[in-house]
Amino acid sequence: MKKTITTSTLMAVALSMAPCVIAQEVPENVHYEYLTEYYKSTDMGVEICAYPRRVVVPGIPGYKAYKADLHCHTIFSDGQVTPKMRVMEAWMEGLDVLAITDHHPAPRTDFDKGDLNRTYREAEASAAEVGLKLIKGFELTANEPIGHLCIMFLNDLNKYKLTYPVSHEQADKFIAMALQDNAIITSNHPGWPDQNSDLTDYVTSHIVKGDFKAMEVYNSSEYYPLAIDHCNKYHLAMIAATDTHYPTYYQYDQKDNHRPMTIIFAKDDSDESLKEALTAGRTIAWADHKLFGPRDLVSQFMRSCIKVEWIRKNNDKWRIKLFNDSAIPFKLKCSNPQGDIILAAGGYAELSKMESELCTSYTVTNVHIGSCECLHIPLSFLLQGDSPVSMPYMDDKSLTFNEKGMSFNLITQEGDTYYTLDGTVPDPQSLKYDGKSIQTSKSSHLRAVTIKDGVTSAEFICDLPFSMAINVKKTKPGIAFTMYEHNDILSTKDVERIGVQVLKGVYEGPCITDGIGKDHFGYIFTGYITVPVSGQYDFKLQTNDGSDLFIGEYLVCDNDQCHGWASKTGKIYLQKGTHPVLIRYFEGYGAESFELMWKSPEMTSFADVPNSIFSYK
Repeated sequence: MKKTITTSTLMAVALSMAPCVIAQEVPENVHYEYLTEYYKSTDMGVEICAYPRRVVVPGIPGYKAYKADLHCHTIFSDGQVTPKMRVMEAWMEGLDVLAITDHHPAPRTDFDKGDLNRTYREAEASAAEVGLKLIKGFELTANEPIGHLCIMFLNDLNKYKLTYPVSHEQADKFIAMALQDNAIITSNHPGWPDQNSDLTDYVTSHIVKGDFKAMEVYNSSEYYPLAIDHCNKYHLAMIAATDTHYPTYYQYDQKDNHRPMTIIFAKDDSDESLKEALTAGRTIAWADHKLFGPRDLVSQFMRSCIKVEWIRKNNDKWRIKLFNDSAIPFKLKCSNPQGDIILAAGGYAELSKMESELCTSYTVTNVHIGSCECLHIPLSFLLQGDSPVSMPYMDDKSLTFNEKGMSFNLITQEGDTYYTLDGTVPDPQSLKYDGKSIQTSKSSHLRAVTIKDGVTSAEFICDLPFSMAINVKKTKPGIAFTMYEHNDILSTKDVERIGVQVLKGVYEGPCITDGIGKDHFGYIFTGYITVPVSGQYDFKLQTNDGSDLFIGEYLVCDNDQCHGWASKTGKIYLQKGTHPVLIRYFEGYGAESFELMWKSPEMTSFADVPNSIFSYK
């Protein structure tokens, strides 16, 4: 029979299927919860999201590197930021040293109530808490010809109260007072406001007397190339500064770049050490991924930045892996664009170089040592390891030619430099470099070392192929050739040694016209080339099979052996005039080809050697 479902039964079933409701406790932080995952306490009475930027800048032997901004402003003059926030900006952006240099006597605000020390006092505690070195000073603000001067490392700024406008007498008085207080005085933004970086007589006179120790070559977004020359001439420290009046993140895109700063190389960050470094000119200005500094210092700094991961020799080539252990990219450019080297900040570069290419000079295009000059260094300079003594090297820019041959200088740093030109190992019994030009009238094999305190540097080795011009009379246009044949010709040496002469004559220029479509033959070309100017000449032999090129007695291109189409290059320094030339070529079997190209000092790329330079007797 059917069962009857009552109302009470339905209710019981419904209750059994209903979800179970459990009473929940009200959390204590329902009204307020303090998040700690991404906040960091600084004990400044403020909680901030603080992850300071890590800006890697290595020191140099004997000195640490301190990243500094030596020129900025706050609300106590005409800036928009408090002294405490200037400190926090600098710390967050990876600086080690900060000088807050509010204008004096004008423009100023009345926030300081007439107390010039208040700026420093407001920032002092904050700087101490984050470990930022704070320098006390001000910017003496006057009209031309005095200009603007940062006076730093002072104790009591209230000693220096003066009124606007500032006269020569007032400026001289305060400069003398500052020097009595062992202050450092810098000449600011020489190209502002008229975009003329020439120095006034007033500024020059104080520089010559040794009153000013540094000069800005970069200020805010302005670069003054001529200021580099001023610093080199008067041995001033080079400065890059923000001169900022606004929040720095408002002014600078720091995602892939950084604010302008000065790298100071000092024993420590004490006033005495920093002042010693500035007085010695041991600084590098850094802005917009560019460095500005004296040659010896920036080259030594590059050595510290670029580490050799490994070097391996593979047949006739060197395989090299470099690591840039800094926040500064380096761009190295050579005469062959395919050989350019880009070392990104914190990046690697793997190179494959012939041994002769290790002495190739590179222009570091973002490292400036003069208004119109970038650093030039050979690749071997970066491969010398951690030796405390820097390798000497040849100054390509000094290479000159005269009736006696060619001359050049060496670039050296501290120590005694010894060299040889005959390929022997240099030592203290070898020729000692005296800073004057080295003269040679023939091909040389330069080797040089520097010795300091009994420590010998890595050795600089460089071939200097050179041909003196000769007097040749009654030559004719073209080049003489002799053609040979033999089934066993397997190298350029075999052409004349075992080949049978089949043809002799003159071509307008070297070519293999009478050998096209044949196998097992060779050519000997003899005559002269006449070059219009002295300098470095690069030659390229592109042949199938082998070939070689001699100018004078020097083998410029060695493209010998049996092979398909192959190219070999070589260089030689030629004195303006006429030089003997010998070219050898052989074809084994299969396809044959011959092409001779060159790049003269007046050319930027290879082109066919013109027939007009050839002659014979």
